[in-house]
Amino acid sequence: MNNELDTILRTLERDRGIGREAMLATIANALQAAAKKSLLTSNDVRVEIDPRTLEIKAWERRLVDDAVLGTAYISLADARRIKPDAEIGDTIETPVSPRVFGRIAAQTAKQAIIQGIHDSERDIMERKYADQVGKIVSATVRQIVRKDVICDVNGGGEAILKGRDRLKSDRLNPGDEIRAVIRFVGMEQDPRRVEEGEAEGGTVLLPGHRRVKYIDEPANNPCVKLSRTDPSFVVALFREQSTEIKDGSVEIVSIARQPGIRTKMAVRSNDKKVDPVGACVGVRGSRIKPVINELNGEKLDVVEWDADMAKFAKAALAPAAVQRISVDPEARLVTAYVEHGGLTPAIGKGGVNTKLAAELIGWAVSVKELGEDGETEEDRAAKLAQFRRDFEAKVAALAGTLGSSADVANAIAVRGYLTVEGIISSMRDEFVANMGRDAEDADGNAVPTLDAESARAVWETAEEIVLSRAAPAAEEPAPEEPAADAAPAGEGPEA
Repeated sequence: MNNELDTILRTLERDRGIGREAMLATIANALQAAAKKSLLTSNDVRVEIDPRTLEIKAWERRLVDDAVLGTAYISLADARRIKPDAEIGDTIETPVSPRVFGRIAAQTAKQAIIQGIHDSERDIMERKYADQVGKIVSATVRQIVRKDVICDVNGGGEAILKGRDRLKSDRLNPGDEIRAVIRFVGMEQDPRRVEEGEAEGGTVLLPGHRRVKYIDEPANNPCVKLSRTDPSFVVALFREQSTEIKDGSVEIVSIARQPGIRTKMAVRSNDKKVDPVGACVGVRGSRIKPVINELNGEKLDVVEWDADMAKFAKAALAPAAVQRISVDPEARLVTAYVEHGGLTPAIGKGGVNTKLAAELIGWAVSVKELGEDGETEEDRAAKLAQFRRDFEAKVAALAGTLGSSADVANAIAVRGYLTVEGIISSMRDEFVANMGRDAEDADGNAVPTLDAESARAVWETAEEIVLSRAAPAAEEPAPEEPAADAAPAGEGPEA
């Protein structure tokens, strides 16, 4: 009995859960691979380990040949001492002691055994945690390599919390207890951004170029990946705190997160008697406060989901004070209007509030600011368009009344004279002086002036028109009234 090997196998089985038979097969394969490194044996070696006595036996296969020398060949005479009926071209198995494999072969076997132990542990961890993705586990920090944290999971096994899965506010040291969600189980690829000037495959990226390159994860990394930045961590924390979420009375419809800054979560109730937001917040914040503490003070907005996109978007943009909102279903665009001076807090630092709201509702979000008068740019544009239409109509009417060109009528109207009555409301000299001054239209374009003679002619024409309109009313005779003593018709003397 190999007592030393037996002790190792028992320890691995007890502490790490690695089966005895699997480990023996790994050791046998390692020794078999190590034999190929030896100069004293052929490249074709078979190794067996007795599972009961743990005795290691090895055989090397040699080809019977008198013409060729080497560790892979055996002479016919030597072959017939082992097998009397051996012939040229036969393959003979001869026992060999593992001791002849040599020091280099022993090192190769050791590395292979260590790798085999590691692979067995990975397989065990994958089977154990494969169905626990999305659940929270507690772990103890064992080692910090750059920004990656190697942890011992309290339920057994090893896990890794990568730098991108840590909150910026996390201050971790070996021995600290942490809570995180299981994000992934197994091997994965890590994205790495190749910056300008970096060589990639012999090519240096030019300035201004960026490329995301996926690199294989190191084989010695733990297969259980933890995260404190993934949105599923917030979902799992609320599931712990809220019994309504746990039993399905309240459903988390969508969630958007900027780790360490703000999280927005939309919930709805499957029971009319249950307030979905209250079920998450709790009495005086008793349920949401533990979640905030676990996230190191990250801001949380819990809003009620609504089928009406206008209402849902308005709630998603909280704490922005939305005054008006418009929805474009075809473009999947929501435009929100906030009060004057409220644009910056509505968008949030770095646009985080708008980005999270858009991610939460699944539509694009645009935030605009109302003017001091409470009107939007669209309102002002519509009023301006209507003003122009009305102005153009008045200019056309004035040109028709005066019998002038549109340009002359426009020059008169721009200076405030929209009717012939308005023209003669000013003294002639005053009108002439005004028409000689510079003026601009609504677009800031210069409007031509009128010389004194033309201006006087316009004023006189306007005066004639106004007087002509008043003359018929003055000349029309008043209707005659019958005399008081006149006899009624049919009552004269001849009647």
